[in-house]
Amino acid sequence: MTRARKPAPLDDPKRRARLDPAGMGDLIEGLPAQLRAGGSLAGPALSRLSPELPRRLVLFGMGGSAIAGDLLRLLADREGSVPVHVVRHYEPPAWITPEDLLLFSSYSGGTEETLAAYRALRGLKARSVVLTTGGTLGRLASEDGVPVATLPPGHPPRAALGYSFSTLAHLAEHVGIVASAERRLEAAAKAVEDVVSTHGRSVVQSRNSAKKLAIRLGGRAVLVLGAERTQAPVALRWKGQLNENSKHLAWASTVPEMTHNEVDGLIFPKGLARKTAVVLLRDAADHPRVAKRFDWLRLHFGRRGARVETVTVEGADPMTRILRAVAIGDLVSYFLALQNGTDPSKLPGVDSLKKALLR
Repeated sequence: MTRARKPAPLDDPKRRARLDPAGMGDLIEGLPAQLRAGGSLAGPALSRLSPELPRRLVLFGMGGSAIAGDLLRLLADREGSVPVHVVRHYEPPAWITPEDLLLFSSYSGGTEETLAAYRALRGLKARSVVLTTGGTLGRLASEDGVPVATLPPGHPPRAALGYSFSTLAHLAEHVGIVASAERRLEAAAKAVEDVVSTHGRSVVQSRNSAKKLAIRLGGRAVLVLGAERTQAPVALRWKGQLNENSKHLAWASTVPEMTHNEVDGLIFPKGLARKTAVVLLRDAADHPRVAKRFDWLRLHFGRRGARVETVTVEGADPMTRILRAVAIGDLVSYFLALQNGTDPSKLPGVDSLKKALLR
C-alpha cells in the first residue's frame, strides 16, 4: 500500500488550522465582499452630509484605519478635484479650516491619536464624518451630531480595509472628489476575486505564485518599492501586513525618491544585502522614467546580492490596480506568517505597548 504524499507546508490544512485559529485567511479572502459593502455602510452618513465640494479632505487615522485614506489620496492625486491628506498624529495641522471635510477613521473607536485630533477639532465646526464600529469615537460623534458610517465589527482593523476604503470612496464621490465609486469598486472586487482564485489558500503551492513568493522572502528583511504616483501606498500596506501578519522585518520606500538616497544604503553593514529581499511593485501607468529606474534597480540590487522580486499589477482602472496589489500582498503576508510558524492575527508587540501606555 502506498502512503499518501505529505502536503507542501503551505498547503497543509492542519498546519494552517493550528497557526490561524482566528481565521485571518478567511478575512483576507473576504476582501471582495467588503468592497461591495461600501454603499450600504456609507448610506446613513451620506444622508446627513451636504454634497458641496470641500477645500480639501483630511482623514485622521492610524494603522489599518489610515491605509484607506492613503489609497484615496493616490486616486485624488491622479484624478481628483481637491487634495486628500492623511494625518497620523495626536495634533491636527494648523492649516485645517472650516471649509475642509474631516474624516475620523478608527475601526475600534478607541485609537488615542484619532480621539485626540477629534477632540482638538470639535470647536471648528467643519463638516465631519466618523468611520468606526463604535467605541468612544462613535459616542462622541453621536453626542456632537456628527454623521457616522458604522463598520461591521469583529475584525482586526487591518482586515477591515475593504470596508473602510469602499465606504470612504462613496463618501468621496458624494462630495465630488472621485467619480463612479460603485462601478469601480465592483470592477475591483471582481479583480480581487481573480487574485483569490489564482493565489488563494486552496491553490496548491506548486501553482501558487503568492505562496512561492512568501517562501522566497523567508529569512530575509524585505524592502517594498512602489512608484509615488501609482503603488506607493500599496507598498506601505505590504510593509504593514508583513510586519503585523508575518511578524517580519519590512520597510517601504517610494520611487523615484529612494533612487536619490536609499539606493546606496545596502553597502554597509557588510553582508546585509545578501539577507535582504527587494519587492518591486510595478504598474502599467508608471512614468516612463520611473519604469527605467525600476529596470535599473532590479539589476543594481541583484548585483549587491539582494533577492529581487517583481510584482507587475494589471487592470484598466487605477482603483482596480491598487486593490489587486493589496490583495496579493495580503496573501503573501499570510503565507509568510505560516512559513514563519506564527499566528497572523496576534500582535504581541502592539498589545504590549497598549498595556504599557495604560499605566
